[in-house]
Amino acid sequence: MTRQFRSEESFHAESISRAAVAPFLADRGFQDIDDQLKVTGSATSQLVSATSPEGARVKMRVRLCWRRRTTEALKYSAAQLRARLVDDDWDKTMLMTMQRDLDQGITHNLILQRDGALIVHAALIPIRELKGIFDTQARISQELIDGGQMKNLKKNHAKNGSSPTIWLRDERMPNAHQVADALWAWPGVIDLMALPSKILANDDDAMDDCPIPTGYAELGSDAPLQRSALRAECRRDPKVRAAVLKRAQSCERQGCVNQRTYKSFLDVHHILGAKVSDRVWNCVALCPNCHRDAHFSPQADSINLELKLFAEQFKPAGPTFPPEDSTLEGVTKSTEPVHGKQ
Repeated sequence: MTRQFRSEESFHAESISRAAVAPFLADRGFQDIDDQLKVTGSATSQLVSATSPEGARVKMRVRLCWRRRTTEALKYSAAQLRARLVDDDWDKTMLMTMQRDLDQGITHNLILQRDGALIVHAALIPIRELKGIFDTQARISQELIDGGQMKNLKKNHAKNGSSPTIWLRDERMPNAHQVADALWAWPGVIDLMALPSKILANDDDAMDDCPIPTGYAELGSDAPLQRSALRAECRRDPKVRAAVLKRAQSCERQGCVNQRTYKSFLDVHHILGAKVSDRVWNCVALCPNCHRDAHFSPQADSINLELKLFAEQFKPAGPTFPPEDSTLEGVTKSTEPVHGKQ
């Protein structure tokens, strides 16, 4: 049964985020990536095995941060480790969460925050360090609350109701960043955003660090030199593009006012991303403005959900294709003060 607090838009946003994980890791230098999704009811789990840039084999459980749909939400980033407590006991819950992953040979948790078309935070956390980080964030949060530094925010960061939570960012109050700082300073935690990007590394058109000339006549050049560029992209069927443009008389986003009928005005937008699906029923024809909205607008998830519902009318009926042993020895209950459940 679908959980009532999850909307169709939420599930669509999750599918986009999970599809972005493997390409993101590849861009950060990971190789031999094996991305596995498992759907149980309304929940999706994602395990990714890969070889790190240093050559180590890692197995990651992917956890997604809360969607950020308001300006205020851009100030923080966090992900739940479990939906609820085990026997109303924080220590027991954390130990069981870690042991479950160790029993599956999982070495790390990968916590990701996506905004629009971009992943903006990515923390790779060793499984054995989860409880220490959780306990430390809970302690720092309670100290901030007790000291009146969180003003009217009284819920402990880590003890989020009955859900243990790890924080990647909090800028809502001047000292709230101390909670997330504990994660990034923790031994063994890797900030994947700090690793070199292969895309950016291959771009030699970097911004000049010299002062901008005062006269516009000094900018640019006449007859600039041409250069060759090599890039990787998904192979797309030109028949899909042709079919979508043939069916569309104008921009297929409802309410669009940029209606033009001349050739080459419309773009073909892959709603789930070209890496996920190059099908007529997962593509729409959009004007340039709506196409950029679908990728970069703060409401991109809502826009793409609307477009997906529209495009599904073109889906044909029927099927379209054939059908390690570890323990937590040495991890003991935290000596940090335990505060009541919020």
